[in-house]
Amino acid sequence: MEFVIIGGGASGMSAASKAKRVDPSISVTVIESGDYVSYAECGIPYYLGGMIEKPEDLLHYPLEEFTVKRGIKVILNDRVSSINRQAKTVSTASNGDIHYDKLLIATGATPKVPQEYREMGIAGIRLLVDARGIKERIAGAKSIAIIGDGVLGVEMAASLTERGIKVTLISRHDRVLKNLDERVGKDFREYFSSRVNVLLNAKITRIEHDGGGYHISTDKGDVDADFAISATGISPENSLAVKAGLDIDDRGLIKVDQKMYTSDPDILASGDCAQTTNIVTGRKDWHPFAQVSNKMGRVAGSNVAGSEMNFPGSIGTTLVKIFDYEVGFTGIGEEEAKENGFTPKTAFVEAESRAGYYPGRSPIWVTITCDSASGRIIGSQIVSKDNGAWRLNAVAAAIQAGMTAEDLFYTDLGYTPPFGPVWDAIIIAASLLMKK
Repeated sequence: MEFVIIGGGASGMSAASKAKRVDPSISVTVIESGDYVSYAECGIPYYLGGMIEKPEDLLHYPLEEFTVKRGIKVILNDRVSSINRQAKTVSTASNGDIHYDKLLIATGATPKVPQEYREMGIAGIRLLVDARGIKERIAGAKSIAIIGDGVLGVEMAASLTERGIKVTLISRHDRVLKNLDERVGKDFREYFSSRVNVLLNAKITRIEHDGGGYHISTDKGDVDADFAISATGISPENSLAVKAGLDIDDRGLIKVDQKMYTSDPDILASGDCAQTTNIVTGRKDWHPFAQVSNKMGRVAGSNVAGSEMNFPGSIGTTLVKIFDYEVGFTGIGEEEAKENGFTPKTAFVEAESRAGYYPGRSPIWVTITCDSASGRIIGSQIVSKDNGAWRLNAVAAAIQAGMTAEDLFYTDLGYTPPFGPVWDAIIIAASLLMKK
């Protein structure tokens, strides 16, 4: 069998490796448009901020791990231009037509950067090759403007600020990380604004680029910067699937079933270009995160090799470190819950991260949302400087398991003063949700 994979990111290489493990006789070819495979996209802000020295440091494995040890053929720096479903071939720029018996589209997502921004050299960040070029361009920069206030925007702002660069973040919303609960995010946002120049509710009216820098005019003031980065979101890279006539949903995602098969029985799709199922709502959703892409790829590769697997979906768990703050979301919030027929109830808790007498404690802010009718936990947000991340992961596991507030309250979480108080914040929140 000839198994061809378009895209050498998390999902593509996970699929390739799993297929080879299940059935070593399968011929697996990965076609990657860049010069790296299997690298940590999430580490790019740290690379640009100087914490990571070389782009190669972000590689999960050297290329030889795949080509020599796992027997996977990897074609770098070549781009697939089209898929011929009748002939079962893909056309490439440098290697001609390549035949497949099964094909996986794992093309990921691309930054939303308006064409006029691109023409002025304003960069979007998604690929490691892009990050390498951006790092060269910001080497001497003293000021940088970031357009966008989502996870990538605030993460980049913090990383570059810690590098000693003056950063201005331009947001069209009334607060950064707009989905973060105001109570949970209050302390974080105040600190963030003390380190980063933030323009809120700002509409960009004009951008000028003279070759040496950028002058950005907004209705909240003007910004002069040596360099500018666009962090206004991403779009699924679906162009090959669209041209091939595969079924696409209204968000541009490739439609797939639980085995990752598309509307063509010989073509699969996985990762950031494909749908997932939201485990909380039961509806099709998009969770473009590495941990989700890896699992989708593994399911795809296993099914191609003849070992059946079903991908149950995901809940969108997101963790990010911004300065010293651990910020996380999982599941759905109240507004989305109402849209999906739930009757949400949310508990907010401000507590200590460790026992009150133990050194190193700091505040932790938690919301947990449940469905009032069933008691089922459906969402959570946590901010802390100390062990916020593992607490969010505990709630994420509870959500995925379908636990109720009462189940979570009685969960036997380990206790010791260096890690948390005997009444942990998530247990307190669960107890509040149990009250009628």
